[in-house]
Amino acid sequence: MADRAAIIPDMPIFGSDGVFVGKVHRVSGVRIIVDRIGVSDADQHVIPLAQVAEVGDRVTLRCPAIDAGPERAGPEGRRIRLFGPLAVLAIGVLAIAAVVVVGNLLLRAPRAPAARGVAAASGRAARPVVAAMASRPVPVAPAAVATYSFSTAVAVPASTAALTQFLDSDAPTPQRFTLDTISFASGSVRLDAAGSAAVRSIAAMMTTRLNVMVKLGATNGLDLRRAAIVRNALIGYGVAGYRVTSGPRRGGGAKTGLELVILRK
Repeated sequence: MADRAAIIPDMPIFGSDGVFVGKVHRVSGVRIIVDRIGVSDADQHVIPLAQVAEVGDRVTLRCPAIDAGPERAGPEGRRIRLFGPLAVLAIGVLAIAAVVVVGNLLLRAPRAPAARGVAAASGRAARPVVAAMASRPVPVAPAAVATYSFSTAVAVPASTAALTQFLDSDAPTPQRFTLDTISFASGSVRLDAAGSAAVRSIAAMMTTRLNVMVKLGATNGLDLRRAAIVRNALIGYGVAGYRVTSGPRRGGGAKTGLELVILRK
């Protein structure tokens, strides 16, 4: 493509056959608007810059003068150029109309049957509907684990029998149990076979008593990691995560090993 900056107004344009085509009126985008000599401005021609072969003191085209310009910029050309803005305007109007129609349809959409029944029925007929809605159970979020006082709690071994006896009794919570039944490999956080069996028995007890919430407590770093391992194991055996917490031990008790505190039963 020729250098469009070198093409200036009133520069003569010749075809490849040396026949005069016209004068440059202006350059618009990738086209040259050409003034024909001896005719009105309404009979201008448009020549693509791609047809320009050379630019010097005049513009020389790659084609003969008779073939210069595939389109005219006269009345027909103006109608073609005018069609673009009109098409954009028409598309915009159609888009706005579509938005308005969709909005009206959404506003006029029928309400849910229950709401429509309450609005259309009399006060006497609406009361059973309201009563039925009021009788539906309301989901209750899990209770937050509070800080308890352990002044009366006595630590006992957390055997399955001891846990079951406490949970079936009227004894108040919290109650502390030592997790002597859960064992680990020496110096490790990996449960051994006996420890895994003990965790499964506690999980089985908790999955049949859905109100039970417990805390696994420890004092030193190794025991805290072991408490987290036991918690993850209980969750893996089907106990909901919010029912089991782990963290530093509070309120006395043994200073080493793991501790199971029944917070709610």
